[in-house]
Amino acid sequence: MKVGIFFGGISREREVSFAGGRTIYDNLDKRLFEPVPIFIDSIGNFILLDWHYIYKGTIRDFYPPAKYYPQGEEDYQLYIESLQPLTDHELEEIINTVGEKVAIEKLPELMDFAFLALHGTYGEDGTIQGMLEWLGIPYSGSGILSSSIGIDKIAQKKLITAGTVPNPYTTFSIDEWKAEPENIIQKIQADFNQKVVIKSPRHGSSIGVSIVELSDSQALKEALNRSFFIREVHPESWRNNAEDEKKSGVNRHL
Repeated sequence: MKVGIFFGGISREREVSFAGGRTIYDNLDKRLFEPVPIFIDSIGNFILLDWHYIYKGTIRDFYPPAKYYPQGEEDYQLYIESLQPLTDHELEEIINTVGEKVAIEKLPELMDFAFLALHGTYGEDGTIQGMLEWLGIPYSGSGILSSSIGIDKIAQKKLITAGTVPNPYTTFSIDEWKAEPENIIQKIQADFNQKVVIKSPRHGSSIGVSIVELSDSQALKEALNRSFFIREVHPESWRNNAEDEKKSGVNRHL
């Protein structure tokens, strides 16, 4: 039985997913299953990965290869979106160094079952689940509806509350936070007791999560910044952070 292992992906949690894919690859009983490693890069290419690369420490240790880095940017590791714009030929050349690009419609020819090790957006939100159902490939984990509700913590909270389960929560948009940070901190301190969990509503549990004492206003501010992926609520800081993250290979739009 051929088991396609889907890992990597577009979300900020791609490195956690990469490590999870390696664990699945190692632990599948090879007497019963043939593992088919399908690495999804951070711009959405499906790559039948040469199994040797599964044992690299991180994605950026092998993809994209350092020889494709822009001149003067060799001192730090990049994700492939930081190399753009790439021509189709350049992208194909990069992919061919680590494996083989797979057209989505060809996936059913490679596997009997999909083991999903993807995390976050496009992996746990019903997106790839819908694609696999369209292709007729059975897969592990939850279906489309439960995945989409599960990834959206606001929708999840509303459903739980509608079911009469006590479930205190509040939400703020990034625009509200930028406009009135002090007022939002005061509202949180007034509405809750002792500690709160602060997180982004549509990322997994490993990204931007903080547990904070309500009495510590500075910790609350830092936790909210972390959940919105910003360092300070100040326009000049946003510009500086964008430049820093570009250099570090982080894409603020994912």
